[in-house]
Amino acid sequence: MMESIQWPDLQLDTSEIYRRIGMPDANSARSQNFKPTIEEMRVKALELVEARCLYDYVPVKITGPGEITLANEFTVKASTSFFEGAHEVMLAIQTIGYRLEKEALRLFDSGEMLDGMVLDGCGTVALDEALELLRGMVVKEVTERGLQTGHNLCPGGYQIPLEAQKVLFALLDGEKLGITLGESLLMSPVKSHTLVIPVGEKLSKPNLSCAITCEMCVEQQNCAHSRLKFGKSKPAAL
Repeated sequence: MMESIQWPDLQLDTSEIYRRIGMPDANSARSQNFKPTIEEMRVKALELVEARCLYDYVPVKITGPGEITLANEFTVKASTSFFEGAHEVMLAIQTIGYRLEKEALRLFDSGEMLDGMVLDGCGTVALDEALELLRGMVVKEVTERGLQTGHNLCPGGYQIPLEAQKVLFALLDGEKLGITLGESLLMSPVKSHTLVIPVGEKLSKPNLSCAITCEMCVEQQNCAHSRLKFGKSKPAAL
């Protein structure tokens, strides 16, 4: 059964905001020049963010080479090795809402480019934090059932094509969160994402980490924002 959840207590880690605007060393002299703007936009972002999520657990089967079937009905192309040993998946649609996006666009349109860039970065950090909270919740739920979780897999990555968005929106009512899927299969609000996590008793590729780290991400070598490329990795939560 589809469930909904809100994340009202995001932190918006300052070092992550610096990283998202292209300044991985928050303590450098150059980065410190932006500190007043970072602090101001972080406070504004906390007022604007509305982090919400819809999720459900549905059956999954590998039904052919490079093909899985979700909920006994929808066929999706996928890298099947991530689903070996899985009997279900957790599907989710998550967003931080429109308010931050609208304010960032207003700032850009009024020529306040730095404020707009930093606020937009704050929105990305908020979505990352919401993803980490969701991941932690799912791992707890699944391990309490004596099962394993797999990697976070997102449509549009190398493991699942973007076309899978149609299936996720067929199974989860994104419009309940105010999220729409355009003809290009991109979501609005922009600060939204979909997620697939394999679940099973003995997965071929288990991942039991609750933290969203570069090491656990299957896209780490292809991500423009990889912490590994900056030479620093966010430590996994114990």
